[in-house]
Amino acid sequence: MKRLLLLLIAALLVLTLVPLTTTQAAPNQSGKCTCKAYYKVKKGDYLSRIAARYGVSTKAIQRCNHIRNRNKIYPGQVLCIPGKPAPKPTAPKSSSYYPPPPQPGDGPATVCAITPMLGFGNVWFNNKSVRDKIGCPTAPEQGFNAVEQRFYSGYVVNNLDTKKMYVIFTNIGQWTTYPDTWQSGDPVTNPTLKPPAGWCQPEYGIGKMWRNEDNYSQRLGWAYCPPNPAVTATWQPFEHGEMIWTATQGVFVLYDSNTYRQFK
Repeated sequence: MKRLLLLLIAALLVLTLVPLTTTQAAPNQSGKCTCKAYYKVKKGDYLSRIAARYGVSTKAIQRCNHIRNRNKIYPGQVLCIPGKPAPKPTAPKSSSYYPPPPQPGDGPATVCAITPMLGFGNVWFNNKSVRDKIGCPTAPEQGFNAVEQRFYSGYVVNNLDTKKMYVIFTNIGQWTTYPDTWQSGDPVTNPTLKPPAGWCQPEYGIGKMWRNEDNYSQRLGWAYCPPNPAVTATWQPFEHGEMIWTATQGVFVLYDSNTYRQFK
């Protein structure tokens, strides 16, 4: 009886020392992919925005997590963010000290009711001239579905949610907007118009604007091939302009003066 009691006590001690396994499986990894972080997908997340937040490419996250369609991620899904883990902090040596860089100050950050975040925040906080000229955000950042087209002398991104096109004239540093009025049954292109080899005629809403708006075909030139039919983008309004971000072109700071700056 005493021996049986001792065996039961020993078994209980072994069970308390064995760690419990986690109920949540780690994301699939491929080959030599190393995770510098793990991210749990929230409702409304886009893969490209997650990639921008961690400074990695969308394709790298897809490759490490075996994601074929970048538009199909789900709330609760745990993603491996590829890269080397951040090194553990060590106490600095006195000989390695150097003074901090100039700081942007607390002015705009303390008076703005809404603070820009992520890519917009990075541009806003690190460029005093941008902060002074564009002012504070007037609404939170919003994601939108878009179609984009690069041209010989410009770039157009069409907000499919609001049917509003942003037209960037890269050769003169100016921008404007134009409504997408294309409807089913309208011509997709002008079949009699033949672009030179290696170039394209824009289609649908962008093409309708390009063909019909006075001098836009000459101002933008021919389109690069092929067009990008789907791109994730974000937008935020400011006191004196707007900012838009696309996964391919980075951040455009669009001032009310119809001038702009681009940050890739």
